[in-house]
Amino acid sequence: MLYFMVSLEAVVNNLDEGIFLFDEKGRLVFTNKAGEEFIGRSYKEIKHIRFKDLFSDAEDIVMLVRKTIDEGRSFNYKEMEVDIGRAANIDLNLSPFYLDNRLEGALLCVRENLSLTEREDYHFDSLLYLLGSVAHEIKNPLSGIKGAAQILNSSAVNAEAAECVGLILKEADRLNSVLHSYLTMTRRPVLNQLNVHEVIEHALKVMRAYIEKKKITVTKLYDPSLPNIAGDESKLLQVFINLLKNAVEAMKSSRNRLLHISTRPSEEYMVIYESRGAGRKNAGRKKQRWLVISIEDTGSGLPRDEINRIFLPFYTKKAGGSGLGLSLSKKIIKDHGGIIKVKSREGEGSTFSVYLPLQVISNRQLQ
Repeated sequence: MLYFMVSLEAVVNNLDEGIFLFDEKGRLVFTNKAGEEFIGRSYKEIKHIRFKDLFSDAEDIVMLVRKTIDEGRSFNYKEMEVDIGRAANIDLNLSPFYLDNRLEGALLCVRENLSLTEREDYHFDSLLYLLGSVAHEIKNPLSGIKGAAQILNSSAVNAEAAECVGLILKEADRLNSVLHSYLTMTRRPVLNQLNVHEVIEHALKVMRAYIEKKKITVTKLYDPSLPNIAGDESKLLQVFINLLKNAVEAMKSSRNRLLHISTRPSEEYMVIYESRGAGRKNAGRKKQRWLVISIEDTGSGLPRDEINRIFLPFYTKKAGGSGLGLSLSKKIIKDHGGIIKVKSREGEGSTFSVYLPLQVISNRQLQ
C-alpha cells in the first residue's frame, strides 16, 4: 500500500498539468511539481493558503473555485486569460472533490498554453541540461585518458609512437575545450555588482579589429547616472559580443555603416510580485525600472515573419551559423531577470535592446 501511494505521488508529480487540491474551507492541501512551476512558488511556501490569496489577481479562477466548493459544480474552460503575477493563457478544469460521498473541496487542473517561442525556450533549457550532464560525465574519464597519454609520451620508444601520443593529447585538449564551453553554457549566472558600461567597452575592445576591418563607424551615448547592477560579467560580455557581431554582419552590404550603442533607464516599469507570508501582510506588487542597453545598426534589417523566430534554438540563415547565439543570449538575459526586445524593418536596420533590472542586491545575493 505504501509503495502504491509513493508511486501514485510520483505519477502526479510527472503530469504536465498543474494540480491544486483545496479543502472545504478553500485552503490548499496539495499541489504537484507542475503546479509549483505554474504559480512560481513552492508547496512549502503556499501550503494551507486560501485560493483567494493564491490567485488574488485571477478573479475568474477565484470565482470558479468558490462556486465549485459552495455548489459542487464542475467547470471547463479553454484558452482562459488569467493574471498570476504574469499573463498566462490556460486550459482549466475544476471538479468538486468528494470523499465518502461528501463534498470535501475542489480539484483544480491547469494546463498552460505556451507560444511557439516559449515552448522552444522550454525545450532549449532541457537540451542545455542534457548537454551539461553529458559534458560532466565525459570530463572525468577524459582527464584519465589525457593523464595516461602524458605518461606514455614521456616514455615513447620512437618518433611514430610520440606522434600518435601527441595526437591523443591534442584531441583531448580540443574535446576538453568543447566540454568546457557546454558546461559554461549551462551554468547559472554568478551575480556581482558591475558597471554595465565597462562590460560594453570590454565587448567593443574584443570586436575592435572586426569593426575596423568592416569600416564601421561607432557612436555611443551612455547615461553616466546609471547605477551598478547585479550581473555575471562573463555571461553579459558573451551577450554583448554576440549582439555586436550580429550587427556588424548585418551591415556587410550597407553603404552607410553606423553602429550606435546607448544606455538609459527605461520609460517602462516592470511589476515585481512579492510573495505573501508571515510578517509580510503588505507584500504584493512593486514597480521596478529597467536599465536599457540598445545596439542599433544600419544593416539589412529583418523581415516581419523572422522577428519572432530569431531567438529560436538552431534557427539561422547564416552560412555556417549554429543558430545558438541569440538563443543563448536570450537565456542569459532571462536568467538575469531581464528581456531582449527587437525593432527592425527590412532594409532599414535593427535595434536590439537588452533590459536588465535596475535594483540593488544584498550581500546575501552576491556570490
